[in-house]
Amino acid sequence: MTPAVAVAAPGGNANGGIPTTVSSAEMRESSDLPLETSEPTLDSTHLRVGSTLRALAGSWTSGAQFTYQWFAAGEAISGATRSTFTPTAAQLGRRLSVRLDGSRAGYISAIRTSEPTSSVVSLGNISQGRPVIVGNATPGATLSVARPPAVPAPDSVSYRWRLDGASIRGANRSELTMRSDWRGHDITVSATVEKAGYVVKSVTSPAARVGGAYMVSPRPVISGTVRVGSTLTAIRGAWSPTPSSFSFQWYADGRPISGATASKYTLTGTEYKKEITVSARSYRAGYGTVLRRSAATDAVLASAVRWAARGEIGGWSSFPVGPGGVAPTTYIAQPGPTTSCYWERSATADWSVDPFASEGYGQRVFEVLDTDIRVGASKDCGVFIKYYPGMVRTSDATAAHGVYVLGDHLERGVYSTSGPAAGARLCDYSFYKGFYGHQAEIGWDYVTEAATITMPDSATGFETDGCSWKRIG
Repeated sequence: MTPAVAVAAPGGNANGGIPTTVSSAEMRESSDLPLETSEPTLDSTHLRVGSTLRALAGSWTSGAQFTYQWFAAGEAISGATRSTFTPTAAQLGRRLSVRLDGSRAGYISAIRTSEPTSSVVSLGNISQGRPVIVGNATPGATLSVARPPAVPAPDSVSYRWRLDGASIRGANRSELTMRSDWRGHDITVSATVEKAGYVVKSVTSPAARVGGAYMVSPRPVISGTVRVGSTLTAIRGAWSPTPSSFSFQWYADGRPISGATASKYTLTGTEYKKEITVSARSYRAGYGTVLRRSAATDAVLASAVRWAARGEIGGWSSFPVGPGGVAPTTYIAQPGPTTSCYWERSATADWSVDPFASEGYGQRVFEVLDTDIRVGASKDCGVFIKYYPGMVRTSDATAAHGVYVLGDHLERGVYSTSGPAAGARLCDYSFYKGFYGHQAEIGWDYVTEAATITMPDSATGFETDGCSWKRIG
């Protein structure tokens, strides 16, 4: 017998918010019940070293909790005890499987093992961006290589310099000194990265033309506020003689930012907490190709703070919406796990329309609409900063007190909870089509015992209070 479980439905819970489910304790008298089980399956579309496999539990008694153990050729893999596993070189040529140990209070525990995959025969692929030649390509000068970090980190890196495509004898270090007879020729450098179980990867830099020296060739300087949403400018400085053209490339933590090749760049949420650099590459006929890189900025800060509640702890402040006040957009705040944040929004100055928005613990996401006139929040909310996708990442596998953006903070899928946390009488959760309060709610329910839910495609947000959830499929 499988117990009914409260599942969110559009419009909320019927029966005045009182769960109509029957607990497992009420469905049995003394003996434990057998778990409904299902053979786990593996998503092995990309069965290669470095590609992550995910174990899908299938259909079990609602609220079942799982532990995992991965195997290679029938032997347990040390430390492989999560719902996902990334094969290494040690698993090449071996078949993989996963065992699930399922349990739930009041039920007989069960163990199910997946069918083995085919053998891991494919080598993994290393992601390595093109290196660039840094310095002034003029006789007597020393050039160096700037290589973006590889993913995963390689076991070894080697270099090979070439003149007009032909290898330069003995030039296999990260630096190279220019010779006078190379004037008018092109220099390139290749970086080769190797890692056990992965395909060897070689990438080659753009060419640098050896020519005359500039009298002045300064490093670029980054100007602007290093904050998500702000625009940075690369100031190339005064060169002598003046190059006929410049090209730029922006970097975050040493990795090139795709498409960021103009003199200006607007920081996005994905650059949050990263250091930014920019390179300026010059060209002038008869002069050596020069690439200069800026110094790194400080770590990128969160988006500009637009508003924060004032007053004593628990105090409440309101703010106008619009020019000179709070800008209509999505915000995020970070109260603690035991600090309740309360915020409101209203379409009238006297709070007569939509006087309630949201209250809860943990991470909060709040959308101010352009039809709002005022917003307010308790001081426990702290500051509200602009939200950008990728700016605040919690976990793709677990969720506790707070509001989460599905597809960003949390992956969609099936989640399970063992029930209310210690000291909590019950847990509630909600699904949202937006983050502007109860008007955006499309489903909710209470949880009083172990339960399983699926994050619906129609929802953009998820909120929970009183229990923790773990992704199981």
